[in-house]
Amino acid sequence: MSRLSKEPTKRLLAVHGWTGTVLGAFLYLIILTGAIAVFAHEIGVWSAGAADQHAEFGPGFDAQMKTLAASVNPEHLDEVQFFHNPAGQVVAFFHSHGENAAGQLEDVGTRFVLDAETYDVIQRDEGFRSELPSDDTGALENFIVQLHINLHIPHPWGLYATGLLGFVMLYAAVSGLLLHKHLIKDIFVAPRLSSRLLNRRDRHILAGSWSLPFGFILAFTGAFFSFATSLGLPIVAMVAFGGDQEKLIETVVGAPTVEDDTPALLANLDNVIDLSVAEAGTTPTFIAVSHWGRADAAITTFHPAKEGALVGATHLFGGTTGDYQGIKPIVGTKQSASGDLLSLIGPLHFGNFGGLISKIVWLSLGLASCYVTITGLQLWMQRREEEKAWRWMSRAISVTTFGTPLALVGSGLAFFAAGAVGASVSYWTAAAFVIVAGLAIVVGFVAPSREHLRRWLVNALIGGLVTTPVARMIFTGSDWLQLFAERNATVIGVDLVLWACAAYLFWSNRVAKQAANDTLAAKPTRLAVE
Repeated sequence: MSRLSKEPTKRLLAVHGWTGTVLGAFLYLIILTGAIAVFAHEIGVWSAGAADQHAEFGPGFDAQMKTLAASVNPEHLDEVQFFHNPAGQVVAFFHSHGENAAGQLEDVGTRFVLDAETYDVIQRDEGFRSELPSDDTGALENFIVQLHINLHIPHPWGLYATGLLGFVMLYAAVSGLLLHKHLIKDIFVAPRLSSRLLNRRDRHILAGSWSLPFGFILAFTGAFFSFATSLGLPIVAMVAFGGDQEKLIETVVGAPTVEDDTPALLANLDNVIDLSVAEAGTTPTFIAVSHWGRADAAITTFHPAKEGALVGATHLFGGTTGDYQGIKPIVGTKQSASGDLLSLIGPLHFGNFGGLISKIVWLSLGLASCYVTITGLQLWMQRREEEKAWRWMSRAISVTTFGTPLALVGSGLAFFAAGAVGASVSYWTAAAFVIVAGLAIVVGFVAPSREHLRRWLVNALIGGLVTTPVARMIFTGSDWLQLFAERNATVIGVDLVLWACAAYLFWSNRVAKQAANDTLAAKPTRLAVE
């Protein structure tokens, strides 16, 4: 039970409401994209139409990578990265560090895109990382993830913005907890039907009570991710290392202090991968090689969590011998309590610690938090709906609620259409979001009433959700018969989820329309009685 007196409670409620009102739309965007980004990998597989199986680095990997290494600029062998893109293709990036045109230190090197089975070169590009052609297979996944991480605002301002929103969400969770007079009772409150305001308030309290722990976790971990590298790292580097961020990173992650540039052959990567699978219990998703072709080379494999574990592990191997050297902690050179805590932040934020079950729970709690944000805005507006200056707010809430997912659906449609016609997929995926969001705002101004606005946007969203899987089939040529033959459950599953969302919105729209008609039909009766 809250022990705050009347005046502090009143002030806390005012700040709670005003904070949500001013930043509610951006907070809703961050939470919604975060909930969707929990399934970012599945969205990437769906948009690329890749096979529903975990990609592996198969036999022959070592021979082809060494052939590629012999063909690149020797300066680009300082660091090498191997991973799979959403389409299942192998990406190999041989690079070093250089100063770009803006005077900033950036990765520069040669990137290969390879066939996952034969390792034949599909594409080869050279230059700074930011100048390399975008990977169109992951354009939709990357757009959603980056929208959540930094709102596509240039570094570091985007991270500052999302970090600030994380603190706003943290404050909302804390103040919401303090404002609850009967927290345990609120968890089981039954929404009252006596009035629209009380019903909406009870549903807001119910959803907010259940999602409070999730709100704390999401807000804290999100703010940490935003500020740790954009603000924390430069500050610590300036105070303790004279501004040398590379020196700070070497100290924190335990980079080797002794260098040996004597030429030496790299160990057999196929053997290292087999050994890493035996040690970790899972297939590596990312492989990094430092100082390729030198005596001080090192190989690092990154693994997802095995069954029953919360976090994955990073394993170290000798670069020339291929011998196993142990687990690489996230901080320092030895395992510690601080390192273990830091390793939990990612899984807790993204909900990927328990496989599909934890992802579904995180998605559900994320959508509940979206509902809390929107109903909070509606409650704030409903108390002021008689004031002329606040009448615009109800339309803004509708545009935010339905226009944001509509814009995301528009990005999906643009992704498939642009790929089919050979246009820039990354550009049109982002541009479609802006265009559709702009159209939703225009509709918010021209709609004759709030009811018309809601109905128009919901109908457009239903149409988009129904159309997107069809567009995927048409533009990619991958229909369900082929997917069933390939046992591609991920792509089929995302299609079904989109259609299920459309069916739910269609049903809820009919219910809302019927309720509005009943209200109108009841008005003459009440007037006659009066």
